[in-house]
This record gives sequence, structure tokens and C-alpha cells, in this order.
Amino acid sequence: MGNAALTIHHPSSLVHGDPVLEGGKVVYNKPNEIRFEKSSGAATGCGGRVQIRKTVQDDEYSELYAYVSYNGADNGEWRWDNNDLGLKMHARWVGNSELII
Repeated sequence: MGNAALTIHHPSSLVHGDPVLEGGKVVYNKPNEIRFEKSSGAATGCGGRVQIRKTVQDDEYSELYAYVSYNGADNGEWRWDNNDLGLKMHARWVGNSELII
């Protein structure tokens, strides 16, 4: 068991909505980057769902689900639940159970 962190980057030509948390907390929410961390003292991970669109008003969107588990090193899952925009995803583990997408 250890820390859990998740950072999601996307091109600055796109926008994301407010994340729907499944666990943890949002540490920062910038125009093209969101960072989640597990809550201090909690035995759960961090992550949730994020919708990405071309514009705030756009009906087409891609929805990314990502979660980093508190149990074990480099343990989590990530997937497109919807990908109307045809976005590509690249994921890697760094440090102590931090996922960067």
C-alpha cells in the first residue's frame, strides 16, 4: 500500500468539465490538466470520470474513466467510456503509484 495520484493532460484546444470523483480529491484543475490525489489517511485510491469536449457547448465529447488504487504499487485502470472525439490515450506510471495520462 502507498500513495495514489493521477494526472490527466489533454491538448489546450480542448476543454474538460468538472470531474466526477470516485475517490480522493482534486488537487488542481487547470485548463488542460487535472490532478487527483488520495485523501490523507484514507485507505482508498483516487480518480473518477472526466468529459472532454471541443467547446463547452459541444454535444460530442469523450469521457475518460481513470482510477488509481491504493492497494499495491502501479495498480489502477483507465478507459474511454465514450470517445466521440476519437482521442488517443497514452498512459504511464511514475514515482510511487502515480499514473499520468
